[in-house]
Amino acid sequence: GHRNCRLIYGHFVGDKVLIHFTDTVQSMIRESDLIGRVGGEEFALFLPNTGLDNAFKLANKIRKAVVDSTLEVDGETVMYTVSLGVASSELKDCSVIELFKVADLKLYCAKDKGRDRVEK
Repeated sequence: GHRNCRLIYGHFVGDKVLIHFTDTVQSMIRESDLIGRVGGEEFALFLPNTGLDNAFKLANKIRKAVVDSTLEVDGETVMYTVSLGVASSELKDCSVIELFKVADLKLYCAKDKGRDRVEK
């Protein structure tokens, strides 16, 4: 993850990874969607009027776009992967906090299962 990237390459490159990731995601989402950084290396993506299956498909496209992209920093290629947890309120009314908790749980499932994956 980003923490490993910072340990290997330093904070400057870690920051470049965060910017690259954000730019990648922003190029793939609608104007009505929202991405925000919620922690050191964690982001949340809100997709209004999007069901779980479509959110899962987008998350997989994002994961693949990151793997397939190239980030050059000072002439060196930096490779990284992402793990994503997906949650939806389409079947059950829930608060934003509950949605975050479910997505966070799914994120840790993805990390536990080997990273570079999406869980819903």
